[in-house]
Amino acid sequence: MKTMTMLRLALTLAGGILIAGCGVEVGPEYPVGYYDYPPDGYIATTEPVYFEGRPAYWYGNRWYYRDGGRWSYYHSEPRELYGRRVPAAPPQRVYEAPRVRATPRVGGGGGGRAGHGGHR
Repeated sequence: MKTMTMLRLALTLAGGILIAGCGVEVGPEYPVGYYDYPPDGYIATTEPVYFEGRPAYWYGNRWYYRDGGRWSYYHSEPRELYGRRVPAAPPQRVYEAPRVRATPRVGGGGGGRAGHGGHR
C-alpha cells in the first residue's frame, strides 16, 4: 500500500511539472545586452590585443577572436592574454625601521637610573 501511495505521489508531481512547462520557451536566458560575441561598436572602438597572429578582444569576461567567418573564444584564458588584461603588480618595497645610533653618555660612571644596577 505504501508503495502505491509513493507511486501516485511521484506521478502527480511529474504531471504537474509537465503541465507547468507547457508554453515555456526552452533555451539559454541571457541578460539584456548580452552577445555571443563582441558587437560591432565594441570592435570599432577597442584596440585589439594580437595573440597567435590574430586580434583578440576582452569582452564579457572572455577573450574573443575571429576564426574564419565566425567568432570563437578561448575556453581558458592564455597566460599571455591574462598578462595584457591584468597589469603586473608593482614591486613591493620592504620598509625597515630606522636604525638608531647609540650615543655615548657624557660624564661616565654608573649609567642607568638611581637605585638600579651596580653593587652595594
